[in-house]
Amino acid sequence: MSIGLKAVQGSSIEELVLENETEKSSNALLSRGWSPGWSNADKLLNEFLENHLIDYSKNGMKVEGSTTSLLSPYLHFGELSVRNVYQCVRMKLIQWSREENPDAAESVKFFLKSLGLREYSRYLCFNFPFTHERSLLGNLRHYPWRADEVQFKAWRQGRTGYPLVDAGMRELWATGWIHNRTRVIVSSFCVKFLLLPWTWGMKYFWDTLLDADLESDILGWQYISGSLPDGHQLDRLDSPEVQGWKFDPDGEYVRQWLPELARMPSEWIHHPWAAPISVLRAAGVELGLNYPKPIVEITTAREHLDDAIAMMWELVRATKAERRDGIGEVVADNLAGIKDLDIPQMVVKKEVTCTSSSNDQRVPSIQNLKTSFEPNRLKDLDHGKHNQTGIINSIVKSEKSKTDEDLCSTAGSSSARKRSISDSQCAAPTSCFSSSEGLHHGLEPPNPHTPIESMSTCLWQQICNSDGVGTEKEKVEGDAQSTADGLRPGKRPA
Repeated sequence: MSIGLKAVQGSSIEELVLENETEKSSNALLSRGWSPGWSNADKLLNEFLENHLIDYSKNGMKVEGSTTSLLSPYLHFGELSVRNVYQCVRMKLIQWSREENPDAAESVKFFLKSLGLREYSRYLCFNFPFTHERSLLGNLRHYPWRADEVQFKAWRQGRTGYPLVDAGMRELWATGWIHNRTRVIVSSFCVKFLLLPWTWGMKYFWDTLLDADLESDILGWQYISGSLPDGHQLDRLDSPEVQGWKFDPDGEYVRQWLPELARMPSEWIHHPWAAPISVLRAAGVELGLNYPKPIVEITTAREHLDDAIAMMWELVRATKAERRDGIGEVVADNLAGIKDLDIPQMVVKKEVTCTSSSNDQRVPSIQNLKTSFEPNRLKDLDHGKHNQTGIINSIVKSEKSKTDEDLCSTAGSSSARKRSISDSQCAAPTSCFSSSEGLHHGLEPPNPHTPIESMSTCLWQQICNSDGVGTEKEKVEGDAQSTADGLRPGKRPA
């Protein structure tokens, strides 16, 4: 073992054959912008704290230049601790507070919010483990996504005809990283203009981003696509033209990544299709030849989006009516019917079955209660207590058949007591809603319904208050302890 280890340590990258010929050019570009290792991560953190953090709130939204921390790859690969970053930033805040610098305090708040969103993505994926393949809001299962592979390819290659979107996608392919604002712009174009499934875009980001983070990508794509209660409105359509004037007013970012538009005047660079012929000729731009025409007009995209939303709500109402009349069937998510493209797939560990979900977070699940109330365990009880046991068993069986199958894994055992999720909707955490929101996001709020667990809890308390049940309660606790030896399996990709 030691001889083999020494041989590996003394070998070069070429000798280990860790990259093939087709990867060398791409890796050469990556090596220019990134220096892996914890020592380089510390250097970058110190440089950010001393030179860029103080202006983070002012420059953080500019898509050109190094206006962000660029720490995300180091955080993802564990070369930098989130706690360390947080403590260092807090120390700088204390220092600037003594100097009475209000702009610095705003920058720190803005940066720590980004760290908080990263942690929130972990919370979201832990409690809703199906979010890597299905929208959090249940009504989105009826959304008519367009599985257009031609448009998806044009989006990936930066050939949509919208300069800011194309520049972002080309930077992503060349460097493995794009600004967060650019990620919002290109992902919004993907799901709102082209109506492409957000899972397609998420998987492509997973393959190309150097700082690809499963939980953060899930949060970002669900947020942009309108799949979260506190995300973008479903009918929101951000114009890339307006976004370009706002975040790249001089067009320097577009010129950097779209050399065919390098000579376009700033007033026309974000909408070359509207420029006079003389301006296009002077800039050497031939729409449809060396730069594509818009893949879809903004007005057409608005019509398609409105039609898709109207169709979705029509299907939602029809499904509710069928269920009310007792003739409805379980409706599968529309994303499930879209075939996977020949793009790299995310590696997500299979969810554990309901049998093992009782070990999650060392919390006894409903199945523990079910197995604990078998007739042979209550043989010492009178006839009335046997009837109560039968009621509990029927309630538990009914609940098991209604519980969403996705909640059988990860936090299923404990989260089932906190919420219930029907086939047509997914109840988000209560913190996502406020009394003033209502239809704030253009989505119908989920209907509240009482979990059935409260009924079984009341009956359980009645039996426990009966005589001679102490022994059975000890057995239940013993069974729960004996089955609580496993921890919840991780969902991080291998």
